[in-house]
Amino acid sequence: MKSLPSALATHIASRSTTLAAALRITRTDGQVFGFTSHDQDARIGGVPYLANPGLQITDIVIAANGAVGNLELTTLHDGSVFTLADVLGGKWRNAAFLIFRYNWQSPGDGIDILLAGTVGEFQLLQNTIIAELRDLRQYLQQGIGDASSKNCRARLGDARCRKALGGFTYRGAITGVSSGSVFSASDRTEPSGWFDEGQITFNSGANIGFVAKIKVFSGGSFTLTQATPVPLAIGDTYTAIAGCRKRFTEDCQAKFDNVLNFVGEPHRKGLNDLTKPAAAA
Repeated sequence: MKSLPSALATHIASRSTTLAAALRITRTDGQVFGFTSHDQDARIGGVPYLANPGLQITDIVIAANGAVGNLELTTLHDGSVFTLADVLGGKWRNAAFLIFRYNWQSPGDGIDILLAGTVGEFQLLQNTIIAELRDLRQYLQQGIGDASSKNCRARLGDARCRKALGGFTYRGAITGVSSGSVFSASDRTEPSGWFDEGQITFNSGANIGFVAKIKVFSGGSFTLTQATPVPLAIGDTYTAIAGCRKRFTEDCQAKFDNVLNFVGEPHRKGLNDLTKPAAAA
């Protein structure tokens, strides 16, 4: 059973309430943002809750079963909080949110938590931004365990892969720009395909902090899987990590010398091998 702070419970029991809803979002980089449905700003638990920029949240629906409760948050696309660069750069991805009620006449009475979870997908419209809010039951929908596969299921450098990336991390500067997703760096002498499926982070310029996946690398030219939020410029610096296509021989053995930590079954028999007729001796 939910227990409320005594002061807030007494206020709700009076049936003459001055309640408002509030939303707190904590990004993975530690920044905290607070918003309130009331027309005046509030400070609760040391966090300021702003009456602007005019957020709208759909009704909260909580099912008795294990179904995930999803909400939508809509705000003006004015660049005051949800900037285009931050949204496309992934800074809001998997941010934690908390929705609660409070007494706006006496914020110190405590809060009544309504829903908690993480921020999901964003929709970028002409004048508005819509964010999906997923409650904590989203984690119950995740698969547990691994499926068998011939390719590696680990991510390069993670706890299962264990490969130190110091020798496969490269820094440089952009020397030519073709488009928002294609640029060149004349100081790159690595062979074609070296950065395919790798990761790049921009360290300076208008896209500082933006992380993208590298689709193709050839002759000093990078092609990203998505365009950067802001046009690239000559002189922008970056950090690139060599790509791993998760193949046993070509990547784990020949490129990274990490066979003992390969998380896959490269020699597993396929369905055709298991079901084919026996050969005569």
